[in-house]
Amino acid sequence: MLVAIGRWLLTPSKTMKLFLMAKKDRFIQAGHPHHVFRDRHSSQYPTHCLFVMGCLLLAVLLNFTACTKHRGYDAILDTADSLVNVHPDSVIQLLEPLTPEKKNMETSQQMRWQLLLTAAQNKCDSVFGDDSLQLELVDYYDHHGTPNERMSAHYLLGRAYSDMGEAPRALQCFLDAVACADTTSRDCDYQNLFRIYGQIANIYRSQCMPNEELAAWNQFSHYALKSGDLYYYISGIEMTIGPYYDMGDTVSCLHITEQCRQEYKRHGMHQEAASVFPSAIYIHLLNSNFVKAREMMQTFESESGLFDSKGNIRKGRESYYYSKGLYYLGVQKNDSAEYYFRKLQNVHFNHDYQANKGLLSLYRKRNAIDSISKYATLYEKSVDEILNDNQSEAIAITSSLYNYNRIEQIAKQKTLELERRKVWFWLVSLLCLLTIISGIIMFLRQKRKKEAELGRLSSERMAAIRRYESLEQELLVLEQDSTSIIEDKKREIAKLSEMIAEYKARFSRLPDEKWEAAMLNDVIVLSFREKAKAKKGVALPTSSDWSLLKALLQENNPQFYEKVVNGALTEQELQTCILCRLDFHTGEIAVLLDTTSQSITNAKISANQKLFGVKNASSLKANLKRI
Repeated sequence: MLVAIGRWLLTPSKTMKLFLMAKKDRFIQAGHPHHVFRDRHSSQYPTHCLFVMGCLLLAVLLNFTACTKHRGYDAILDTADSLVNVHPDSVIQLLEPLTPEKKNMETSQQMRWQLLLTAAQNKCDSVFGDDSLQLELVDYYDHHGTPNERMSAHYLLGRAYSDMGEAPRALQCFLDAVACADTTSRDCDYQNLFRIYGQIANIYRSQCMPNEELAAWNQFSHYALKSGDLYYYISGIEMTIGPYYDMGDTVSCLHITEQCRQEYKRHGMHQEAASVFPSAIYIHLLNSNFVKAREMMQTFESESGLFDSKGNIRKGRESYYYSKGLYYLGVQKNDSAEYYFRKLQNVHFNHDYQANKGLLSLYRKRNAIDSISKYATLYEKSVDEILNDNQSEAIAITSSLYNYNRIEQIAKQKTLELERRKVWFWLVSLLCLLTIISGIIMFLRQKRKKEAELGRLSSERMAAIRRYESLEQELLVLEQDSTSIIEDKKREIAKLSEMIAEYKARFSRLPDEKWEAAMLNDVIVLSFREKAKAKKGVALPTSSDWSLLKALLQENNPQFYEKVVNGALTEQELQTCILCRLDFHTGEIAVLLDTTSQSITNAKISANQKLFGVKNASSLKANLKRI
């Protein structure tokens, strides 16, 4: 009853889910061909009072229900798990009041509580100052968790290192996280997985590795589709425009722009469909394709929802003004070009660089010497600022790459702790391995013994059958002879008939694989194998040998014998089919038929076409075994 009330009060309505989805920040940076994906959820979630009331009511009810305390904790944790991706702030409000109750929880509940709370804090943009909690979660879930829990623990450790400025360690943790995911499982947490690939892509972008970034965005999009999130699926494809642009592949940039636009429109996301154009606009302007650029600019400005009533673009996307200025500069509207270039001034030094570059191009076109000198100096200064900033960033990245002292100390401590475990692990593993090997040896010996016995029985059975048939023929000849001889033969025939019946009864109880083993270990088959070794002095099979081999197949697999014999095959094709069915390879068949391997391959192709309508040699054996 308690669990049901809690779930009812804390489960978000479909309307609220849709509302929150609509409020997600759009991570495409318009006006620049380089985009950045942010995984963290905005902390400005609307508070849903029903969730808070539900949390408080559930906590009160749990305090008065001591006998169901542990089940109550599980109910809260299950509810938090269902909300963490859509209402992380509510999860924090739900779990933080349980901090005093942590000591009363079981170990698994404590760790799950910590994992869910840390995940919710991460999604609400909390900054992690150290990695102690995350290391504890990784250590626990690496030994006790599901693939999804291990993935989440490693991901949160990566987020901690990212906040601590240790990009290489963060990247390694993200890669470890995706390695933990069981993508073949139905309950794989694709929501978390595709976001991890987004973090990986960000790190590769910061380290100027476009090929690796491209691969990460492709994985991001792939798993977003598996999670059912169409927006992020298409956005992941759109994010590949950045690395393609970095690699100079503008054709792919334009192709992906059109592909994403069509996908957005097909799924009713019309503003997003209009927001994909900035990179394509910039590329068309660089190629002086002003007509196409103008068409895209009109759609972008009128349908994207990024512009206010005065034509100003949303803050953070001011780079578009540079493209706008380039367009007006290209169509000889210099005053309009100057207006948009100047709108870029004093926004950010990156935009100062664009503004000064655009104004320098404008005044060169006007041949204004004083202005050219002024903006050439300002352009040089803004370029120096960018270079200095890039150099500082490069130094920070390099420092993080070589800041391994703390890593080595932690690694040494872990190594000492794991040495003892390794000794016990190898001892137990060795014991288990010896046990398994002993069991396998005993099994194989018993199997070989049974197969040899089956081969002996098969040989005796075939000998009895051959003797029986021979005596029947002799009986026909001797029916006119003395009565005593006839009676002797009849008695022998009767005895052999009983033996054959007994063998049939024994063989009828064998499974198919035992029949197969008995047939393959028959004396006549083994004699053919001996002849196939092509040793000096070993004669080829005689017509009598072939008759015995055919009789063996007729007795053991009459359907096979009837289909092959009646298949209008040549003698070589018939013999090839029989040997192929008995697991002889092409080289052995060539030796037994005294011909070449190519001739045998041609015979296989011809027989396979006649019998099964398939014109190749490779599938003949499988087709024959299915008869």
